[in-house]
Amino acid sequence: MKTKLFAALVLAALLCVGQVPAQNGNDSARWLTVEVTSADGQPLKNACVTFVPPAGEIILLKSDKHGHVKLKRLESNNYRVVVKVDGYQAQKREVTVGSKGETVAFALQPRAN
Repeated sequence: MKTKLFAALVLAALLCVGQVPAQNGNDSARWLTVEVTSADGQPLKNACVTFVPPAGEIILLKSDKHGHVKLKRLESNNYRVVVKVDGYQAQKREVTVGSKGETVAFALQPRAN
């Protein structure tokens, strides 16, 4: 299982262009919004945002020009969210999506050269 997850995350880092539909289209009320900014609050567009559910397909999206990604029709569950942008340190966080939805903000630090 760890090998499969590692391979999926490597693929996400290399490609980060695909989009897989949400797992269960039955509940449009549940959503997760990710806001990606630099440490000084500037939006980071084209950030690679990876959503890893406890089971099922990994979802890869890129942030828009405002640094936002919104994933709809989610099951109530815990998700691992990984955010990567060239020139910045990657961050990951466990996020719980409840009965409605959640917004989580990532403020990325510049990577030391």
